[in-house]
Amino acid sequence: MSENRVQFFLHPQETAITSFSALLFPHLPHSNPLYNRVRSPQNLPARHCIFAATFPPSANPPGTFTILFADRSRHLESQIWVFNSLITVPVLSTAQKNALNAHMEASIHFLKNTPIHEAPGWPFSPMLRYACLHEHITSALITVGEAKDAVPYITRWNLWIVSTSGITTGSKERRVLPEGYTVARVPEDQLEIVISTSTIPRQASTLRLLPNVGLMDEEGRLVAWGYIGVDGSFATLYVLPAHRGKGLASLVAIELLGCLEKGGFQDLGFDGSSGWIHSDVKVGNTASEGVMKSIGGSIGWESSYLRIDSDKF
Repeated sequence: MSENRVQFFLHPQETAITSFSALLFPHLPHSNPLYNRVRSPQNLPARHCIFAATFPPSANPPGTFTILFADRSRHLESQIWVFNSLITVPVLSTAQKNALNAHMEASIHFLKNTPIHEAPGWPFSPMLRYACLHEHITSALITVGEAKDAVPYITRWNLWIVSTSGITTGSKERRVLPEGYTVARVPEDQLEIVISTSTIPRQASTLRLLPNVGLMDEEGRLVAWGYIGVDGSFATLYVLPAHRGKGLASLVAIELLGCLEKGGFQDLGFDGSSGWIHSDVKVGNTASEGVMKSIGGSIGWESSYLRIDSDKF
């Protein structure tokens, strides 16, 4: 199958949020990153986000389909989330791999050749920043990208999946807050420490609008925090070194997921309707793995973040 046999169609945002959500929901938790990204309240019309699929708005999807979301005005942050129905298949046949390769190559051409003159920051960098990719999609993008020497960057993680309903029903496992700490949302005047400790580029304007929980010490200083990202992930979960070894990371995670499950972030536009949270954890990061296990998480698949130089296509 060649890429010119696969075509992407733009879907209006006002209808795509509903139609895409309905198509992605049955594929949870595999579709969790895109399901939440499509529904994010940060998809402001002024950003001119792209909602697209390999079927037109007036048609039902075929057996194998791709749904794509992009907010390319985010520049250095993650921009592009992709779901293909084949990622729910444990082992792909040669024909399925070829089909997925064609879909991913078509996505590159589509994004490269779709101008968004009204979007902030246009014209965009030719570098396409794909986020939280299932291992099948990663393999396809690498296959088509490396053939043109167009993959300058890739990171690989284990993607852990956590059911948020298990947090609220498992109250017996809830940790007691150690003396001297209080729970609150992260103060806006202390965002700099969150940004400075993150290995992934974060903007203060983004963090202000994300669900979060912080732990404050007796002087009101932020010592631990967690954020839920625009795609329903643990965007950040961090404890300052001087406060580690007290179980604070697990406590933050429990508080954050429990609040999401109970509708505590409705004011920010996050309803937790997928029922799942995912987290990218580096292999060998025993501390983060321990946190995921403590809240009932398990490894779902390998997740990747990669960049494609669209100028080479």
